[in-house]
Amino acid sequence: MTIPTVAGRPHMYQGNMEVIDQSVLRTVSTMAVVIALTYCHQRNRAFAPADPTKTFIENVLIMMGYVEERSGLPSPKVVSTLDRLWILYLNHEMTNSTTALLHVVSTLADPISCCIGLVAAANGPLHGGAIHLAYKEFERLGTPASVPAMICDVKAKKTRLFGYGHRIYKAVDPRAKYLWATLDEFEGESRSNPLLSIAMEIDRVASADEYFTGRNLKANANLCGCFVYTVL
Repeated sequence: MTIPTVAGRPHMYQGNMEVIDQSVLRTVSTMAVVIALTYCHQRNRAFAPADPTKTFIENVLIMMGYVEERSGLPSPKVVSTLDRLWILYLNHEMTNSTTALLHVVSTLADPISCCIGLVAAANGPLHGGAIHLAYKEFERLGTPASVPAMICDVKAKKTRLFGYGHRIYKAVDPRAKYLWATLDEFEGESRSNPLLSIAMEIDRVASADEYFTGRNLKANANLCGCFVYTVL
C-alpha cells in the first residue's frame, strides 16, 4: 500500500517546487519498483536492481527480469514499442484519472496522495478497470467459437462489451490506428496467443455487424494497447 509520508509536516510542499519535483520523481520511481516486485512475486522470478545508466523503460524491464537471455538486457524492439505506447497514452491529455489527480493536486496535497486519487479513478470499470473485465470475458469464452453467442447477448443487452466505445471519441479513437500498426509488428505472437485470438474474433465480428458499426462502437485505445502488452 502507498501512503503519504508527510505526517507532522503537512506544508512541506507548499511554495517549494524543488521539493515537489523531487517527490514526483521518487513517487514515479517507487511505483515502478513496486510494480516490478509484484510482477516478480506473482511469477516466482528474481527481482533485479535497476541500472542507473539505463532509461526508465529499460529499468522497468530489467527489474521485472524481462530481458534477453544472451545479452541480459531488454529487447530493443520491446523497449521501442513501450516507448511509443507510453508516449501515445501521454498525449491523450485529460483522461478521467488525470482529472482526478489534478483535483487532488488542487487541494495542495502531497504527490503520493495525488497518485492515489489517480489510481483509484483508473480502477473503475468505466475507465482502466474495463480492460480487466474485457480480459475476464475472453477467459470465460475460452475459444473464438464462443464469440457469436456472446455478441448476440451484447445486442440483446444481456451483457456488456467492455473495451469498446469511448466517451470522447464517438467515431474513431485516433490513437487506435497506431496501436493496430504496432500490433501488426507482432503478428506471429498475436496469432499464437489464445486470449488474443478471441479478442481478434470479437473485433472481426463487431466490425462487420450493423449493431456496432451503426453506433460507431470499436475497440478503444486502452483495449488495443493491452493487446500490445499481451504480445510482449
